[in-house]
Amino acid sequence: MDRIVLTGVGPLTPIGKGKEDFWNAVVNNFPGIKKITKFMPDQEFYGGEINDIHFDEYIPDTKFRRAAEISKFTMSAAKMAMDDAQVDSPNIKNLGLVVGLTHGALNYTQSYHELLVTEGPESASPILFSDSILNAPAGNTSICLGIHGPVHTLIGGSVTTIRAIMLAVQLLATKKMEKSVIASAEELNKFSLYCYYRLGINTLSEGAGALLIEPEDTKNNQVPYCYISGFASQTNPSNLQSALEESVETALKKANLKAKDVDLLMTSPSFPKVQQLDAYEIPMGSLDSITGNAFAVSTIWNVILSALCIRHGAIPLPILKNSAPINNEIRNVMICATESEGVAGVLILSKIS
Repeated sequence: MDRIVLTGVGPLTPIGKGKEDFWNAVVNNFPGIKKITKFMPDQEFYGGEINDIHFDEYIPDTKFRRAAEISKFTMSAAKMAMDDAQVDSPNIKNLGLVVGLTHGALNYTQSYHELLVTEGPESASPILFSDSILNAPAGNTSICLGIHGPVHTLIGGSVTTIRAIMLAVQLLATKKMEKSVIASAEELNKFSLYCYYRLGINTLSEGAGALLIEPEDTKNNQVPYCYISGFASQTNPSNLQSALEESVETALKKANLKAKDVDLLMTSPSFPKVQQLDAYEIPMGSLDSITGNAFAVSTIWNVILSALCIRHGAIPLPILKNSAPINNEIRNVMICATESEGVAGVLILSKIS
């Protein structure tokens, strides 16, 4: 099987839209966490909002003007990644799409349920209902961007992005896709924000991210950011540590790497220690303090930043969580994600020699 390379990225984040703005914002430690103004302005809730985006720049089709924000986020990020990879969907018969979500269109779901309960079925909007379905962002994106290959939606926590990438790689390997867009999106919702706040989970955020991956022999004249050298995901509800360590070991084996070969480890702030990695001084980074926690989207932002680190040959200092020495060349980046239910996922991106 040909190597699977990453040729397009599309970050839509509270700190920047597009790869240049995103990279510069991270390098300069631009603060993405501010007081939330979309709702409850009288309460001190902080997080990462998407406020200054004009969707018609990315979505010219006006029939999507009333789509849920999470669908608009998904479409916008996917369009960025496709443009970055110079992919024209009408010319690719088997362009596929895999979307990883955590919550879906909570605001439309809430509005639909409220109308249904307070005013009856005759007042419930079909627009609100259709976009409240969990696979609506994927469906809307495939229609908007002319994606005619397989379209999938995966639901879960932060590991979902890694599993979406794994599914896309599998579909590429079996020739069910020629190229694949992988996307993840999240929208803020006042009730879920309050519920997570009561659970002690603060500084939530919204936005989206997308990748374009393809076999190395189909990349036209594009210079890939990197290739996907290893990945793994394990579930062990009784022992998250074991699931994570097994995932790390499997991903390193697939990539034909040792732990000492990892130049950067991208994680969440609460990432547990890993026996295979503790013996080495590996720079550890996290975006959550800059962008906030967007669940599955935070993982795809970590993937995008990792690809940019390999492209630029540098690690932005504001993301670092330890004082490990930084290598002169960034060749291998490991992205790890975990969920409290005992789910772990690991992805390794490597520089193309």
